[in-house]
Amino acid sequence: MLKTAVAIFKGPQQTKEAIEEIQGESLANSKISVVVRKEYLHQGEFREEIANELAYYPSEINLDKFNAWLVQAPPFIIPNLGEVVAAGPIASQLMHQPKGRGLTEVLLSYGLSEIRARHYEHEVRTGHWFVLIQTDHEKINSVCNTLGNFGGRDIEKWNKELDHPTYPKA
Repeated sequence: MLKTAVAIFKGPQQTKEAIEEIQGESLANSKISVVVRKEYLHQGEFREEIANELAYYPSEINLDKFNAWLVQAPPFIIPNLGEVVAAGPIASQLMHQPKGRGLTEVLLSYGLSEIRARHYEHEVRTGHWFVLIQTDHEKINSVCNTLGNFGGRDIEKWNKELDHPTYPKA
């Protein structure tokens, strides 16, 4: 049975390190998703100080932030969030929803309560990186611990059969 772990990160470096660790330990590979608003994609980097002439490619065009660690969709608009960059299975779900539905509705399909789904949507709206990972019941605690070890916060485990989170640490 698949369970879902969710977490919020402050920026790309912590997010990438956590995901690489989870992939390296084979805790989850193809069921890892990330969502971030486009304007916060380069948060924490100093791209503003690098002239495009000195870079190998213009920074405005390079949105391939998840290169080599996740498959991403091109930037697209989500209601209540604006333009986002999403990677992993959640990207397809967000892109193919009925008009007017956003991140909250997708998170409900993973078993999150409406209150918590709205909380995570708010976190993305305010510039945080949202990570959602589906993995086997046996690996979910290790995934949550790894997310926390790399700076993740608001970490919760969800199961579609329950209407409340099961928390990662006893």
